[in-house]
Amino acid sequence: MSVRTIAGRLRRPKARPAPPGRAETGLIGYNRAVPYMFSGPAVILVGLILGFPVLYSIYQSLFHAETLADPVRFVGLANYTAVAAEKEFWAALGRSGIFIGGCIVLGQVLAVAFAFVLNRLTKRLRILRAITILPYIVSSVAAAVMFRLFFNTEFGLPNRALALLGIDGMQWLIDPTLAMIVVIVTQVWTDLPLSILVVLAGLQTIDQAHLDAALVDGASGWTRARHITLPLIAPQLALSTVWLSYSCLTSFGVILALTGGGPGTSTQTLPLQMYSMAFQGLDLNRALAIANIILVLNGLLTLVYLQLAKRFGSTD
Repeated sequence: MSVRTIAGRLRRPKARPAPPGRAETGLIGYNRAVPYMFSGPAVILVGLILGFPVLYSIYQSLFHAETLADPVRFVGLANYTAVAAEKEFWAALGRSGIFIGGCIVLGQVLAVAFAFVLNRLTKRLRILRAITILPYIVSSVAAAVMFRLFFNTEFGLPNRALALLGIDGMQWLIDPTLAMIVVIVTQVWTDLPLSILVVLAGLQTIDQAHLDAALVDGASGWTRARHITLPLIAPQLALSTVWLSYSCLTSFGVILALTGGGPGTSTQTLPLQMYSMAFQGLDLNRALAIANIILVLNGLLTLVYLQLAKRFGSTD
């Protein structure tokens, strides 16, 4: 044993047990309470900013007034039972389900497809990754107006293309089924960039060694995607699904500017019914009840998506 080694051991201070409430991290003066002291005020402030409107909305939904001039009176859950007794509510809920389902299916398929393509781009073409975020920075109302002109019956591009083929143009915003399809396409166009970036981030975390090993074993491209790639990016797919579901369930500007809920009520979802009840029917308390129902639905759907992602990601 050399002299320097012995000297180093002699000079090294003996480790002392960490005092109570202090973590054994090797950092001098480190205390477990320090992170909470720094982050606590910000967490409390954000909690108040986000939590107060929710609690106030729940509180106001327990009251009711026949007109704006009448005094409000406590009615408990009567607003919720009244909303649940209306056929319009269940019809709007069904249309919301169709709208959300269409957006998730179309949005996830396109997000995964674009993410796979962007993940294989060379360095010279990676500027396309930045371009994909452009639709997200366009306001929802502007996007709705753009698609309204795009699907115009007289001079819209799809009908112009059909006319060149000798096919009669389609009533995109007049036919109820086609109007719902147009609304779904528009909503997906506005939400797709964030979903692409989330899925792309998941693809870039996959170790290439796993895919190379499967390729050596003779696995096809679909087999590698099904049993390796998709399970490994299940958390990112769940996050993308949560985003699409939340955005569609709370979508208001796109539908209002594009179809106004029409033709008839074929595209009137829960947010539009809430708007109609609050500002046309002047029943603010029942409108708040619908808003709280939307909040609960978002929470329940998020739990479902996370459970499905956990089960899918754990499959062999």
